[in-house]
Amino acid sequence: MFDTIRDSNPDRMSSPPLPPPAAPIRTGERAAIFPHLSLNEIYRLNETQVLKGSTSHPMDIVLDGKADHVVYIFVLDGVIERHNTRLHLASVIPDGGAGAVINGPATLLKLSKGCRWLAFQIPLSLLRNHFGLWSGQFCFHEPRFATVADFRRHAVFSLYRTINFLLLRKREGEGSPLANSYEQLLIAQLYASAPHNLCLGDRSARQPCPKQLRRAEEFIRSNLYASITVDHIAGAAGCSTRTLQRIFRHFRDATPTQILSHYRIAEAHDLIIAGRARTVTDLASSLQFSNPARFAATYRDIYGQKPSIDIRAHLRTGAQRAATL
Repeated sequence: MFDTIRDSNPDRMSSPPLPPPAAPIRTGERAAIFPHLSLNEIYRLNETQVLKGSTSHPMDIVLDGKADHVVYIFVLDGVIERHNTRLHLASVIPDGGAGAVINGPATLLKLSKGCRWLAFQIPLSLLRNHFGLWSGQFCFHEPRFATVADFRRHAVFSLYRTINFLLLRKREGEGSPLANSYEQLLIAQLYASAPHNLCLGDRSARQPCPKQLRRAEEFIRSNLYASITVDHIAGAAGCSTRTLQRIFRHFRDATPTQILSHYRIAEAHDLIIAGRARTVTDLASSLQFSNPARFAATYRDIYGQKPSIDIRAHLRTGAQRAATL
């Protein structure tokens, strides 16, 4: 996720070395999560990670721009600044605060000297899937988490306590036989306690989703690039096509075909901002849209911009970033 690291004080002739990690971390693990940034501890679950880190001197960290992960950070000491170098915007996660970092194409982090932090890292696709299921609506928009000024006096403190608990268990030598349960708990706490934009209305009033809906949406998410029909989805859900249509109408206010289209449009958006899309036609075809013009119109209705414009912008940003490395 973090691609380039720069010392924010290049004229410094000498400085104390970084403190040794509290536990050995294999290079491959570190490179897969936070390249070039030394971590003190990692607790790996199924698709998510709990992280702990610190700095001994100020650091600037340039993200790689793949936009494939969200990191929710608790700052224990120091300050973390988030900068959008394209829009010239900045925000701060203060000492004792909490907030999220999304791996955008123009994101720069500045960590102060003596900064200590804990974090929960989750793939963006996994976050969208869970948040969409629990909120009863599809999550089109990029997630945005409001900064919490004092996490110890906020509901998100429950997530912090669970992270601390998992790190303590790791130090005691416990493996992760309950990795899936821990992961589900962390995601649920993030959803329920961290202020974000991916849920509208009263969460407590939502009805629990039936198992047929969960199976159907899991099948849809696993077959975004395959040619599937409503009958295929109903078969995976274990119900008739008519029952499936009724369930989607009641819980999603949409048809299964519309939800399938929504997931594919969101996947297209993720590919574009990751710089992995070249043309609208190829992108539409790979995601089983037979009509590129209709695909482009749906994309524009949701994201407010033609996909061709977004593709050019993100390819240009990727090329500029590669030229500076």
